[in-house]
Amino acid sequence: MRCTLVIVIMGALLVAVIGQRGRYRRPTRVRTECCTSVNRAVIPNIKAAKIQNALPPCVEAMVFTTEDGKEYCTDPKAAWVPAILRGLNMTQ
Repeated sequence: MRCTLVIVIMGALLVAVIGQRGRYRRPTRVRTECCTSVNRAVIPNIKAAKIQNALPPCVEAMVFTTEDGKEYCTDPKAAWVPAILRGLNMTQ
């Protein structure tokens, strides 16, 4: 009797798990586009800036957009960055 009860319970669990498997939907892959590295080079013709916080795989960065629409990942601690931010009326 006890063995039969265990078998019935195991069968019911198996049916429940298999039944749920068909309704489970995998999450879609999320693409993250961010700076994974930075440089300290001076960027010319900057028209905009935004701050990127570090959240792996992304690193802390200042993302500068130039007049031709290109984006550059820069070290926010680079010596020339505060002057650019003041010129863009941003503060760091």
